[in-house]
Amino acid sequence: MYHEVKSNFVYLIHPLPGILITSIGKNNNPNVMSASWITPISINPPLISISLRPERYTYELIKETGDFAINIPDYSLRKAVFICGRYSGRKINKFKKSNLTPIPAKKIRSPIVKECLAHIECTLERIIDLPADHHIIIGRVQYAQAHEEFFKNTYIPEKFKPLLYFGKDIYGTIDTYEHIKTEEF
Repeated sequence: MYHEVKSNFVYLIHPLPGILITSIGKNNNPNVMSASWITPISINPPLISISLRPERYTYELIKETGDFAINIPDYSLRKAVFICGRYSGRKINKFKKSNLTPIPAKKIRSPIVKECLAHIECTLERIIDLPADHHIIIGRVQYAQAHEEFFKNTYIPEKFKPLLYFGKDIYGTIDTYEHIKTEEF
């Protein structure tokens, strides 16, 4: 039996990766926020999009300085990711509150999160202002790196336990996976 869930339709496509977006203002104060509405949109050129509310501090900083980083945590960082989604960087230092460490990125001004297993450094390509509660930020990938123990062409599921966000403050990770081979069909 089905029931209508129109008001919660976004959760029908969850879980999504729980990620951390880092940015920095002209005052050189780094900021970090959690997000999950993210998708690659092009390989050539390398573009990725995130969906943010325009009133968010991160949105303001990305517009101000023109870059940001996407940091990929594993399941062990779920509490830090939760904290980064509950407070505003306008009011507190979320790096301190969540016990995360900002370190210099390779190609952009915004920092990356030391504790994360992978990072995607982006420059602002474009913001699409929608007549909606979220706008689309398109970033051009300038550099990407992943910890070799957890990533070789793709994540190694035996080792990497991605942080998945189910919505409504529910976090999880994978516990079952299968390598399907083309020759099976």
